[in-house]
Amino acid sequence: FKISDIIKNRRIVYYEYDIRDDDRPDIMAEKYYGDSRLDWLFFIVNQIYDPYYQWPLNQQQMDAYLRSKYGSPSVAMGTVHHYEQIVSPRKEYFSNFDNSVIMIPEQVVIVDQTTYLSLASTEKREVSVFDHEEDLNNKKRRIKILNEAFVPEFLRSVRTVFNAWLIG
Repeated sequence: FKISDIIKNRRIVYYEYDIRDDDRPDIMAEKYYGDSRLDWLFFIVNQIYDPYYQWPLNQQQMDAYLRSKYGSPSVAMGTVHHYEQIVSPRKEYFSNFDNSVIMIPEQVVIVDQTTYLSLASTEKREVSVFDHEEDLNNKKRRIKILNEAFVPEFLRSVRTVFNAWLIG
């Protein structure tokens, strides 16, 4: 079941949410939709096909994962995953026009160890396995939540599709 690309990115239909350490899909479904059985909505809306691997780990799960893969979190912290050259550091500007802060993100490229060693200390960064795994996990935290006003219509659409599939 695929959500139409036309409505997938409309802010009125969805809003963005950063999953916290104690968030679980069933508890979130109860909180946002009043029914824990609607936890599957988070998966469909965010194209999560395997919740075990695509839902972010909490800190306890992350520590267990690092222990199973690397022996311990401290070993992961001490193991280099890759080297980065900082091409352009992060910059923040204050806009006099609307009193907002404009942030230009840091730009980096992955380099080999030889290139890394030739760079000035302000132009390079060593990324540990721990930091790499944590970054991957944190990228999973930003999800879209279907606005509850659209849930009844969405459920009707799902029933229609599956009823047609079962009959057909």
